Amino acid sequence: MSAPTDLIRQAVYRRDQGRCVACNASDLTFQHRRAVGMGGSKIRPGATDGLALCMTCNRECEASMQQLALSYGWKAKRWTDPTKVPVYYPHEFQWFRLEGTDRYPIPAAAALDMMHAVYGDEYFNWRDN
Repeated sequence: MSAPTDLIRQAVYRRDQGRCVACNASDLTFQHRRAVGMGGSKIRPGATDGLALCMTCNRECEASMQQLALSYGWKAKRWTDPTKVPVYYPHEFQWFRLEGTDRYPIPAAAALDMMHAVYGDEYFNWRDN
């Protein structure tokens, strides 16, 4: 995936209430939930493919926070449909199902079921570490 359009980027920032999903900072970057790979691709990401993260959290989702990012849905495996991977917003203590520029609160049990449906038992390894 290449960079999002300005319209998508701004819509994602609005959906995420102008704050970093991970740490609540206000200096935002667009986090690709699915890996874009070296050189990216010509496909532009939609709103469900992105999250608002600060530069530090964006970088750490690719490094020391990678398992946490996967377990909270901030990152999604390249082969997954991001609409099937819920996202945890820790400052709201709430899981959400993303549909484009909208987010819908879901119970933690429903998020667990969704994550297990996508990743199988591998999800429990990320969550428990």
